[in-house]
Amino acid sequence: MTITINEEQLGFKINSRILEELKILEKVAKNIITGFKTVENVKYTAVLVKGMPLSSNKFKVSNTDVLFLLPPDYPRLPPIGCYLNYPWSSVGEGDHHFTRQSYYGAPFLGDEGWYWYCVGLGGGFNRDKWLNSWRPSKKPENGHNLATLFVTARYAINSDD
Repeated sequence: MTITINEEQLGFKINSRILEELKILEKVAKNIITGFKTVENVKYTAVLVKGMPLSSNKFKVSNTDVLFLLPPDYPRLPPIGCYLNYPWSSVGEGDHHFTRQSYYGAPFLGDEGWYWYCVGLGGGFNRDKWLNSWRPSKKPENGHNLATLFVTARYAINSDD
């Protein structure tokens, strides 16, 4: 397993909290790349998981990359969903979480080949319920973190529910 930190980006310095979470994420994800992405003047920490396996029952390809955009005040606030670089057609396939549009304030990255997937840790995206469901801890391994986000996204994306 590999974590690559893109230090070529001007001013990129990963904070110690995210570094700790990346080490936890590395236990459940293979190839992780981090960097920054600025969208509409908001600077996100970008966490890219390369080659997440996909269910052969649901998809015509075997894997996709998954992108999380961590907001500037992460972990107090979680990312709003995640992004996939595989634009499968969900019309008629029953997956209403994948619309190829962004909602709830998530940036739209479709023009860049990233398609938003609505996934969180319970509560939907009603802001109050959402924030009450997101429970990071002072110790990253004891609460919600990048690994819990990734495992939740992997399950939701591959599930037939």
